[in-house]
Amino acid sequence: MRRFFGGLLLVITTVLIYVLDKPMGALPAIGRLIDPVNGCWANAEPVNKDFSADQKFPGIKHEATVWIDGQMVPHIHAATDHDVYFIEGYIHAYFRLWQMDMQTRAAAGRVSEVVGQKAFEFDRKQRRKGMGFAAENSLKAMEADPRTKQMMDAYTEGVNNYISSLCYRSYPLEYKLMGFAPEQWTNLKSALLLKYMADDLTGATDDIALTYLRDVLAPKDFQLLFPDKIAGSSPAIPKGTVFDKPSLTVPAVPTDTTIFPHYKTTDFGEQKEEGKGSNNWAISGARTVSGAAILCNDPHLGLNLPSLWYAIQLQVPGMNVYGVSLPGTPGIVIGFNDSLSWGFTNNYRDVKDFYEIKPVEGNKNKYWLSGKQMDFSTRVEHITIKGKPEFVDTIKYTIHGPVYFDEHYATKDGLRRMLAICWMAYKPTNEMLCIYNLNRAKNYNQFVDAILNFQCPAQNMAYADRQGNIALWGQGQFVNKWKDQGKYVMDGSDTATLWKELIPMRENPHVLNPQQGYVCSANQSSTDSTYPYYYNGTFRELRAWRINQVLSGMQKASLDDMFRLQNETYSILAANTVPVMLKALSVKLSSDGNKYIEQLKSWDYRLDKESTIATFYQIWWSCLYRDLWSGAFGKVPDQLWPTTERTMQLLQDTAFGNRSPEVNKSYKEAYDSVKKLEATIGTDWYKVKNTTVAHLTKLPAFSYDHLKIGGWGNAVNAVKSDHGPSWRMVVQMGKEIEAYGVYPGGQSGNPGSKHYADLLQNWVDGKYYRLLFLPNSDNQGNKSIKYTWKVK
Repeated sequence: MRRFFGGLLLVITTVLIYVLDKPMGALPAIGRLIDPVNGCWANAEPVNKDFSADQKFPGIKHEATVWIDGQMVPHIHAATDHDVYFIEGYIHAYFRLWQMDMQTRAAAGRVSEVVGQKAFEFDRKQRRKGMGFAAENSLKAMEADPRTKQMMDAYTEGVNNYISSLCYRSYPLEYKLMGFAPEQWTNLKSALLLKYMADDLTGATDDIALTYLRDVLAPKDFQLLFPDKIAGSSPAIPKGTVFDKPSLTVPAVPTDTTIFPHYKTTDFGEQKEEGKGSNNWAISGARTVSGAAILCNDPHLGLNLPSLWYAIQLQVPGMNVYGVSLPGTPGIVIGFNDSLSWGFTNNYRDVKDFYEIKPVEGNKNKYWLSGKQMDFSTRVEHITIKGKPEFVDTIKYTIHGPVYFDEHYATKDGLRRMLAICWMAYKPTNEMLCIYNLNRAKNYNQFVDAILNFQCPAQNMAYADRQGNIALWGQGQFVNKWKDQGKYVMDGSDTATLWKELIPMRENPHVLNPQQGYVCSANQSSTDSTYPYYYNGTFRELRAWRINQVLSGMQKASLDDMFRLQNETYSILAANTVPVMLKALSVKLSSDGNKYIEQLKSWDYRLDKESTIATFYQIWWSCLYRDLWSGAFGKVPDQLWPTTERTMQLLQDTAFGNRSPEVNKSYKEAYDSVKKLEATIGTDWYKVKNTTVAHLTKLPAFSYDHLKIGGWGNAVNAVKSDHGPSWRMVVQMGKEIEAYGVYPGGQSGNPGSKHYADLLQNWVDGKYYRLLFLPNSDNQGNKSIKYTWKVK
């Protein structure tokens, strides 16, 4: 009997080992995952782990040193460009490999390979919009320049050196949870990541919706509700700036009225998300306490873990630069060196247009262009889907770009018009050359020479240096368009609609040392009406109005003033709308319902984290905005209603009519909503908006929710539910550079590390770390250095 049971147990054990070592559907191999030696437990990092090490890399040409400080920021000191980028690639992979892998998979439309059917629609959309096509075009330009080719080759070599050292036990945890293995890095992956950022910042468009709205509204009403430029804009390049005489003639508007198709549709594709943007500003030393120029930047992007950015310092002869890098690409994107500092915000000038293609009837391989039959080219996309057969999608390409919608890929409501995309990101641009030169720039002229290589996504680039100069450029590659070109869907068969001359980038809007003593951008309109070239875009003004309001009153600005402004929760929207809303309010409620009226009258308009009146206002405004515009234009999504700024202005204008019915209705709706909140989660503002920094997998165990932080998209501290300041930086460019920064996360991508989110609470609290900017020399005795890598 014992022998029988012993044999039975042996069989059961063998079966369990076999079964648990195999993936089961969407689940990974459970046995390997829970293996106490090699499984998920191996990713638990000791709290007191010593990161010091002697590293031997076969590709390194000279000895190098990496000093790691108390915030786990590595400071790489190397002898050559090759070595510094090799080590940067190795370190990025060491701390962030899975993040790099997944983000480039997302860019390429390859997520289905590892998560299955649920990512298929996302992957197909990425393929159809031409993300791979765009990255391949840019990679050709990057590898054609010897500087960026060496930069990317060395980086890729470093990443792969780390990947080659891994076994299952040392895989990042997410690989074990998801049941797949790392693959070799390539230069194309780095190019894909840059295009992923370009898509995030310029990919959405409102061409289709505006085409529809132009048809359903009278011209006068359309211009009233959707003006090209908002009245009272505080442009990024200050009013009164004198622009150079243009070298190109702005083209005349074609007389052919068929250049714009007419749409009667209710689906409008991807939409721009309000509140996604950034702030940057620079103040002249004449207006600071220290007498040194100060530069500030806080780009507003998705709040995720692992964090979007990775802080690092790079040192080689001729370069000493500190800032945040993008894991997956070499160099430093935003930061400062020993001569100057820079920061970016998104420039919402339109760089993506839609064209309606007219196929030749009876010949699916051709389309019309100016009376001629043109051949489609094709790109065959093979989409691998975990647990499913491969999906093959043949995408047609035109002179404009890829055909996004067609008979095989319709919009959500079934629109099957053939629409092609023309996007600046498809051009063979080399943004890496901008990063390479910018990291090494020593003065304003070199800064300008560097940024002229940054073509897409368009950015507002702020500048400050140790000589006290400040500047701002609206930088990108733009087309010399006729008025309204690209604002609506255009007839792709008419050559009058083609992109033609490119505006010389030295004629992009810019200002150096303006009379007002500061520069500021926050995604507002780029210029006043005196700029000679036409452009359109979806601009936001609220934060720019407030920042300009504050900076214009500062004469002796300090670093503390900058910290306070970056974290300010004052809502200029509330300040302008509450008095109007209260004046129009005539609803009769109980004493409990009317208490909010009295609180609003004495409110300081700050969206502070524990404010309950901030919650009431935000809900009331949201309800009012919806009640004003819902159904006014048909089934247009709320992102294409008049902007918040325009709605605010219309409410203030008596010519807009009596809006008491909507004000009264929305007040009641807000009151009912707040009463429900009081009975559940409470009405503190932070509880209601629920700012969450989520892991890329959305696993709750790896995420942080209900962060106790104020602000919103209409405040300078634009912290929304899942978007906000992804990196706060303040740099004083004095004799000794004094820099501070923080981002919402930590340097490590390992959820099992204490450095996974150890910077998060300081970000929530509005606190900063002093950034350790080491001199380009031997720093071994520096007391701020916690760990050292000796690299050979």
